[in-house]
Amino acid sequence: MIDFIQPYLAIAVKLITGMIGILAFLRITGKAQMGQLTPLDTVSSFVIGALVGGVLYNPDMSIGHLLFALAVWTSFNMLVRFAMRSARLRHFIKGESVYLVKNGVINFGNFKRNSLEMEQFRLLLRQKGIFSMFEVEDVLFEANGSVTVLPSGKASESFLLINNGEFVESGLMHSGRSQEWALRLIKKNGFEGPGELFCMEWTPGRGIYFVTYDGHVKRGMVEVDAHEIEPDNAQV
Repeated sequence: MIDFIQPYLAIAVKLITGMIGILAFLRITGKAQMGQLTPLDTVSSFVIGALVGGVLYNPDMSIGHLLFALAVWTSFNMLVRFAMRSARLRHFIKGESVYLVKNGVINFGNFKRNSLEMEQFRLLLRQKGIFSMFEVEDVLFEANGSVTVLPSGKASESFLLINNGEFVESGLMHSGRSQEWALRLIKKNGFEGPGELFCMEWTPGRGIYFVTYDGHVKRGMVEVDAHEIEPDNAQV
């Protein structure tokens, strides 16, 4: 009787151990994994599933093997996330958001680079409750495969200019601003450089939102350059 039950008991113990290990992995690597899937998160899901499944159905693999494999993968995952503090590595590992539609115009280059067909794109829009291209002004294709839609008539979105102490090139490019412009604002608001900031966000018409590494928040205004003043608003 014991010999009959023992294999099933071993499977149950391995399964419970695997579930506890996965929960510990999610707690260590952060709750963001449960809210969105980046390429790194997708790979992690495949690897963890293979680890638990392999140990569960392989009698030669013990619980110790499972715990060791989970520990190695968790350590490697944390190492990769630490390396992602570098802007270049972060761009390579996570990718970046790109415009599929900008000012009502479709960017066919980004469609091709992401192997996206029009019917797939329309499906993503329908999932957002949008059934016509006339209803959208800007559409961002996020790194996790979802889309963010800015409906026609809405104000322009904000731009992330600094992340983890480094300039975000894509944010500067989409905003039409330069590093010199951002650096001038940083110094004007009392900071030495981007290295002091956890993030910096610019919302046109509202201003700059700074967050330091110690959690302090500061809001700053952007002075309008002379060439940006519309003729109707100019003083005569």
